[in-house]
Amino acid sequence: MTKIKGNRNIWIGFGIILFFILISFIYFSPQLEGKQLDTHDISMYKGGAKELNDFRDETGEEALWTNSMFGGMPGYLLSTKYPGNLVAKVQAFINVIPRPARYLILMLSLFFAMLWVLRVNPWVSAVGALSYGMFTFFFVIIGAGHMSKAHTLTYMALVVGGVLLAYKRNRWLGSLLASIGLALMLTAGHPQMTYYAGIMVAILGVAYLVDAVREKAIPAFLKTSSLLVVAALLAVGTNFGNLYTVYEYGKYSIRGESELTPDEDQTSGLDKSYILDYSYDLGEAMTAFIPRFKGGGMAEPLGEESHVYQFFEANQGKAQAKRISESLPLYWGSQPISSAPFYYGAVLCFLFVLGLFVVKGKDKWWLAGVVVAAFLLSLGKNFPGLSHFMIDYFPGYNKFRDVKNIIVIQQFAMAFLGVLAVRELYLKNLTPKELEKRLKYAWIVVGGLALVFALLPGLAGNFTAPSDARLMQAGWPEQLMDALRADRKMVLRTDAFKAFLFVTLAAGVIWLYLKQKIKATYALLAWAVLILVDVWPVNKRYLNNDDFVSSRKVETPFVASTADQEILKDTDPDYRVLNMAVNPFADAATSYFHKSIGGYHGAKMQRYQEVIEHHISPEMQQLGTRLQSVKTQADVEQVFEGLGAINMLNTRYVIYNPEAGPLYNEHALGNAWFVEEVDFVGSADEEIAALGEIDPSATAVVDERFSEALTAVSFNSGEQPVIKLEEYQPNYLKYEANVSSGTPLAVFSEIYYPKGWNAYIDGKLAEHVRVDYILRGLPIPSGKHTVEFKFEPKSYAIGNKVSLASSLILILSALALVFFEFKKKAKHEEETSGEA
Repeated sequence: MTKIKGNRNIWIGFGIILFFILISFIYFSPQLEGKQLDTHDISMYKGGAKELNDFRDETGEEALWTNSMFGGMPGYLLSTKYPGNLVAKVQAFINVIPRPARYLILMLSLFFAMLWVLRVNPWVSAVGALSYGMFTFFFVIIGAGHMSKAHTLTYMALVVGGVLLAYKRNRWLGSLLASIGLALMLTAGHPQMTYYAGIMVAILGVAYLVDAVREKAIPAFLKTSSLLVVAALLAVGTNFGNLYTVYEYGKYSIRGESELTPDEDQTSGLDKSYILDYSYDLGEAMTAFIPRFKGGGMAEPLGEESHVYQFFEANQGKAQAKRISESLPLYWGSQPISSAPFYYGAVLCFLFVLGLFVVKGKDKWWLAGVVVAAFLLSLGKNFPGLSHFMIDYFPGYNKFRDVKNIIVIQQFAMAFLGVLAVRELYLKNLTPKELEKRLKYAWIVVGGLALVFALLPGLAGNFTAPSDARLMQAGWPEQLMDALRADRKMVLRTDAFKAFLFVTLAAGVIWLYLKQKIKATYALLAWAVLILVDVWPVNKRYLNNDDFVSSRKVETPFVASTADQEILKDTDPDYRVLNMAVNPFADAATSYFHKSIGGYHGAKMQRYQEVIEHHISPEMQQLGTRLQSVKTQADVEQVFEGLGAINMLNTRYVIYNPEAGPLYNEHALGNAWFVEEVDFVGSADEEIAALGEIDPSATAVVDERFSEALTAVSFNSGEQPVIKLEEYQPNYLKYEANVSSGTPLAVFSEIYYPKGWNAYIDGKLAEHVRVDYILRGLPIPSGKHTVEFKFEPKSYAIGNKVSLASSLILILSALALVFFEFKKKAKHEEETSGEA
């Protein structure tokens, strides 16, 4: 009988997952037409990673370094594959399902699987998965192109489910699932989301430790915890290649510590103000329950009922009114930018509060703890004591910005507790009378809160945004600003009434079930419908069919401009381009075609960023000013004089007007050159200051820490030494040098990175140094020589070996556990059969 029931549940599970697949493709229906999402970040990724991807396609090898972004940087965070990570092969199999439907399918299915493994009724699990997976934040980050973030979140349920299974019932199987989940999570590649999941698991562990102390079950707790630690180490081991290289690079990126004299805001990672710039406040937190509590996003569509529409209709006609009202700046919160609210759903919020009343035991407390902790941490600068404590004392916390993102674990915990509340109702562990009483309390708290703001929306604030001043400067009259504030008030009231309606309907379904007016199946179906009807329209407001375009446009995101086409005629293998027609440091379109001194990445090299701030940006301003007074070609040639940083980076072309020819810079110093003197300095502050005072074609600024490596340098008079680039690959550079006398210092217009780049003279390893704050320098003795630079990071080689060994251990452990579980089950069935 048990076997029959088990088989039936398996078929039910398959049916539910098929339903999730159907729901996902209905939401992302343009995928069925062969279309893809057109997102900014995906386009920027394709631009930044193109050189790496092209090299892989042409050679079958990994370049590991690209010269197309910020003068040159490691490719670890752009596009690098680690063959030792066999778990990534599993990920490649999953990737057969096209994204973004793939992520929603995983999000729903793995949360469902977590609940099912924990022996929650499959139908209850399905409803819980819907309440979790339809989280607006998830759709917003997909719409923005933050695919690694969305992908990482999908595995959170597998990790937590494994940990809970280990503590509750089967420490071996649970630890294995947690290890696989964490390995996949790390492979997905968003450390910040993984870090937040770690915070949640830590809170879970503390709750179970407290319970173990109370129940005097410390030995069992320690055994399970030790096994989980081993499982986590194994997951880290499978991803050791990418984790090690990224960790190594992190010290040299903007997420590492600067050598410049810090200000009071500086940490060993990002600046505190930068970390906490996007912080929640109490009003922002309310958007989890009432989506447009703070207006929604900065470009909200409204119809003819809009006050702004009516204003423009009366003054400029219906056409203008319709155009303006399709994208209104309704957001009036405290964040610098908000594309959308992160709405959990009114039904989910209600079920969570109901769970606080009806669920008992340690699971309630750790989930409630996660909700509170995530809320407090999401406040960021609005709760500075805790935020600064975390930044100063929690390892790695200072590497991440946008702290409000921690609400992902809050929503997870609320959805989980909501499911446990539904299970309590389903199992009827409390008497109907007790349940009715607690249902009433939950409805009063949640429904009452919604009704208060529906009737008195002014309690939320004055509906004035910090950005309103800019609108008034742009010519919006006070009457129009009043109409905009009235619209902000209107959408809050509308959403609050909707929240009250959904809460009341959800409570009504529970009441009917408790009164035995409807069966559990119909109650669950009603909740599922309410969840979808509640959240689906909100999500569609921010990610809908209009965001999809033809696959051809996505696969080829950039079209070469007239300037690009002209530059591409230059067959020299290595020179750089500055695109002043855009913000070059927030643009990877140029990197798609050329080697750019700009780019788009959140972890560019720290020293390069400092050169941007101290030299490149000021030189760009100087260049822009000079170009305004250009009249002749001779004037164009002169505008590049004295632009030390731009010229030493071999910036041969400047795009000023994309639809015209580029500006040619005759003052670019080339791929390499010999200097006449070396200026040693004692600190990074002196080094970056001196860079603006020297002529880099004649003088090299060098930190005195490298002075020993340059003792052989001499500048004897004689025939001018010559050096020329003969061969270029992103990870390999070959030069031919001819030095008549002495041992002069050659400066290379390549970015210095000590963890991988090796220099060779005639095949023998030679020590090279950092010069001019970010470039490479190498003394070359007299004679004719072949000079090579090879990118050979030990971290990549070692990391792949560790990843391969860990992957094999994980796979063998999984096979062994499956074998013993089947053997154990067969033995149990044999014994049961013998007894019968």
